[in-house]
Amino acid sequence: MTSVTVKFLFVITCLIVKMDADLKLSSVCIFNTQCRCFNETGTSELHVDCANGKLVEIPDVPRNVYILNLQHNRIKKIGDNVFQSLTTLFLLDLSFNKINSLKSKSFEGLGELKVLNLNDNPIKYTRFPNGSFIPLVSLIRLCIKSTTKAVRERTHIFSDKTMSDLKTLENLEIDIPVPIGGKNIFGEGYRYLNHLISLNIGTCYYPVSVNEKTFQFMPHLTIISFDIQCSMFISPGGHQSLQSIRQLYVHHLAKDLVYDLLYFKNLTDELKLTPIETLSFENTFSDNFDYYPWNPISLSLNNSSLKNLRMTENRLGESFPPSKLYPPPPSLLELNLSSNKLEKFALDLENIRNLSLQNNYIGRFLSTRSYKMSNKSSKLEFIDLSMNGIENLTFILFKGQPNLKYINLNRNKLQKVTFDVSRLKSLRYLDLSSNNFTTLDEKAMVMFDGLFKNTNFTVNLQKNALLCTCNTLPFLKWISITKVNLLLNDKCYLEDGIGFSFYPINSLIQQVQKGCMSYTTLVIVLSVGLAVMLTVIILALVYKYRWKLRYMFYLAKSKHYGYKASTDDGEYTYDAFISYCDDDRAFVLKDCIANLETEGNAKLCVHQRDFIPGQEITVNITNAIHESRKTFCIITRKFFESYYCMFEFNMARMENIYSRDGRNIIFLVFLEQIQPKEMPLMMLELIEKQSYIEYPNDEEGNIVFWEKIKEAIHS
Repeated sequence: MTSVTVKFLFVITCLIVKMDADLKLSSVCIFNTQCRCFNETGTSELHVDCANGKLVEIPDVPRNVYILNLQHNRIKKIGDNVFQSLTTLFLLDLSFNKINSLKSKSFEGLGELKVLNLNDNPIKYTRFPNGSFIPLVSLIRLCIKSTTKAVRERTHIFSDKTMSDLKTLENLEIDIPVPIGGKNIFGEGYRYLNHLISLNIGTCYYPVSVNEKTFQFMPHLTIISFDIQCSMFISPGGHQSLQSIRQLYVHHLAKDLVYDLLYFKNLTDELKLTPIETLSFENTFSDNFDYYPWNPISLSLNNSSLKNLRMTENRLGESFPPSKLYPPPPSLLELNLSSNKLEKFALDLENIRNLSLQNNYIGRFLSTRSYKMSNKSSKLEFIDLSMNGIENLTFILFKGQPNLKYINLNRNKLQKVTFDVSRLKSLRYLDLSSNNFTTLDEKAMVMFDGLFKNTNFTVNLQKNALLCTCNTLPFLKWISITKVNLLLNDKCYLEDGIGFSFYPINSLIQQVQKGCMSYTTLVIVLSVGLAVMLTVIILALVYKYRWKLRYMFYLAKSKHYGYKASTDDGEYTYDAFISYCDDDRAFVLKDCIANLETEGNAKLCVHQRDFIPGQEITVNITNAIHESRKTFCIITRKFFESYYCMFEFNMARMENIYSRDGRNIIFLVFLEQIQPKEMPLMMLELIEKQSYIEYPNDEEGNIVFWEKIKEAIHS
């Protein structure tokens, strides 16, 4: 596109945008209540908007009108001299009306008109009188294309004689009807349009064949675009009428089940012979195409001057298999593959500077792979990966791209920075807006700070649900000190969902810290309370089951020393273990041994005689109880005062509960009269079960006493 065209389109766009914006402040026109007016600031130029006013004829407007918008009305004709007084009119928009006829002097007086829009009117091309364009000596843009049914009645091409009067014309929008008699669509009259550089073809009812004569009278044509209502193809030799072409915009290619690939190859082969720089295929390829379009383009245009390739709004899901793609033409600088439903893509980028993969389905692919196939460093400066459903990206995604300046990851599903940009010393802008970030982790913050040392680095985090909570406090503090240019929302959100202004950031940090302190205090108090409660519960349980725990401990310890527990199914080493305090030693050694072992033939375990020297007393006690069929406790008041006596009693009680299936193995022998209140509770329970006997201290009673003991041993 030439600089003149660019400037022109820019001016027109600015005028229209400004008109739309300023009309909000406009008022009803005095001369017509169906129109709205406003003046260009600082000038006398009047903008009049009568769009959608249900007008049936051209209204009277002041002489100083600069832009007149009459689109979407019911105007049917333009009479002679209706615009004669509008000598300063710059833009006239009559699109979307019902105009079906013109007069030879319909445009009289419009010597300053630059833009005339007659699109979407039912007027036939034969109803443009010869000479009707003569007054338009300054016209730059003419729009006479239509998508209405009336176009189907157009069997005549537009008169090139009528068109020849527009010697200043630069941009033309026109339909191509079915020509009669094979007449050239763009006849000799176009040779007078020395400034015509841009042609937009709206509707055509047969595919347009571009051959060596199609544009022969338009030698300066640099931009050709075909709307979606028109399909085209280039015949062999067609490059001869495209010798100035720089930009070609195509929607539909001529389609034939047999010749699809041939038509496409002809197009690329012919374009190779032109100075083409921009080639666009929008909504061109579908799933029905039986070939991948990339490789023919790459091969045919390998030695061309192509700089910008756009393939957008197509259905190319599986058309870019990474392992089968040829490298791009060396001249290619910009590649746009947006909105193609691509699921995979990886290419040797060569000299490509700008790559757009916006609005595709490659999020899953990029979680493990890069879009860059070659290991060589690329010259890529701009990459657009927005709208790809990306949840995470591979760490090496941007490896080998040292010239990257702009990365667009807008409108994805990222929650965390999983990719590495630390080596991109030229990176200036990272767009992470409209994702699922709530904060940035420490690695990301350090990486971004490192990038700012090399460039004026900007990160866009707008339209993310950023949180200002205790967990994100490091991120908030980083915001307050980092030199990275951050684009943020007006608010972040507290834990209760309430929005809080990001700025001033220090005030926000103080607010969060205050909440965190109270929260921390609450957590500490609750934690301490919980710890105390758990400690009390544990201690209570330990105290309640203290003897069971000790029993299990000593049982395990006994096994460690090689003890193997006896059971009632086997033989015990001893018939009875005698538990007593030292003050009752004489009774045990003299009376018990004599009556039970010597006379009663029972084998007793007595600690002074039978404990293994050098072994822990607790282990000896546990083993003795395990290896004895019964345990006899010689009870006196001194017994209760002895630690080891009570230890032996409780170990025997645990053995009774957990190792002997609840069978009673403890027998209490009272040498003294002891009141119940002097006894431990556990001992009283045994007494209630009558597992005890009192020593009589008389000769006859002693005989019965020892018989009962012998009986208890063998029971």
